[in-house]
Amino acid sequence: MKKKSENNNGQVPLTGKPEHLLGRVEVFKKMCRMLEVKRKRFIENDWQHYAKLIPRQQFLHLMMVRHSLPCNLAKIMQITGMTSAGASIFVDKMVKRGALERREAPGDRRNIIISFTPRAEKITERIDARLNQYIFQFFADCSEEELATLEAASRLVCRVLDSRGDSEG
Repeated sequence: MKKKSENNNGQVPLTGKPEHLLGRVEVFKKMCRMLEVKRKRFIENDWQHYAKLIPRQQFLHLMMVRHSLPCNLAKIMQITGMTSAGASIFVDKMVKRGALERREAPGDRRNIIISFTPRAEKITERIDARLNQYIFQFFADCSEEELATLEAASRLVCRVLDSRGDSEG
């Protein structure tokens, strides 16, 4: 009987090899690729609900910065990889669309704080709720022990990634 994760050629998606034949680095890369594919599919499907309101790339950038808001333009540049001009144009467009708002930072009017509008906050809360449901579907068949192991591994990966600067390879 063919496993659910194998395609018609007997190959395992994204690697072409069964997991037990992958080395340490390869299994990490496989995990990253699989998570990225699942995340992109979810975001693409979710964007379809808002396609008339916001272009796809701007939607993706909003999803990238949503957990860092409120923040300044420098933080948006850091998260998205946009240039100063690109980030500024993005913020201008999102302000015009009613998704973001700007205000002066208390005590430093040169520092502009960017945040969601209440409308955009509600939309991203709905997206996060759907994303949570989507994630829970993947792990519905896991035992409590497996979930605890996944949680511990996720915390470790996050801690390692958080401890590294974006400029580090």
